[in-house]
Amino acid sequence: MIDIIIPTYKPSHYLVECFLSLQNQTLSFDRFKVTVVLNGDKEPYYSYIQATLEKFSFNYSLIYTEEKGVSNARNIGLEITNYPYILFLDDDDILTENYLVQIISRVKPNSVVVSNVFGFLKDINNPIRDYLSFDQAFQSTNLVRYRKYLSNSCCKLIPREIINNSRFDVSLFKGEDALFMFFLSHRISNIISTDPDVIYFRRIRPLSASRTKYSVSKEIGIGLQQQRRYTSLYIRNFTKYSFALYLSRILAVFKVILMKMKG
Repeated sequence: MIDIIIPTYKPSHYLVECFLSLQNQTLSFDRFKVTVVLNGDKEPYYSYIQATLEKFSFNYSLIYTEEKGVSNARNIGLEITNYPYILFLDDDDILTENYLVQIISRVKPNSVVVSNVFGFLKDINNPIRDYLSFDQAFQSTNLVRYRKYLSNSCCKLIPREIINNSRFDVSLFKGEDALFMFFLSHRISNIISTDPDVIYFRRIRPLSASRTKYSVSKEIGIGLQQQRRYTSLYIRNFTKYSFALYLSRILAVFKVILMKMKG
């Protein structure tokens, strides 16, 4: 049983395509539920989402919170759902029809199942290779080697027992996904992939929240904030977490800071 959590803020027509990809899933509808969490301005968006959802047959619930932010919306989704597996789906993204049926079939204890990932601009018939794209299925206990698959919370199936009481850091403007997955990493023993034809398509929108650009000084401040979060978490639990994985995250943030300073 899978809980699909979709945070949304001022959604547009792309939401219909996201829902349609769920309607077309080959997995039985009684094995997953969609929870849409609208955050920020309520109307006309709540009515639009409700009317759109009524056109589909899968199980769903629509929740509203006036507090803006994808992290808060995902946390609310985690609080009000109870199925044993979690899939975070962005409201403008699309899943292949075989997505849910295969990703649930690969589940093993203490493991995260990841799918293939491609980007797209107008439609999925013209896919753009992503840094998470792969050509062959894989399985590994080496989290450091496959750390890029822990850089975001989407594109994967996460057992609720791995998430436990962990939640997204709502104070971060960027990088909350990677921090959340690092938070979970000490409970993850294995990363398993689907077949390459099981694809999470990420819509490339210049104005989306994940692509918002800030001033150089703010970008640097965000990076330093991320480093403090990682370091605080690691120091408090250094016997649980991999130092190599922690170091890779710190270096990744540092690299971004340097790029912003040079740019």
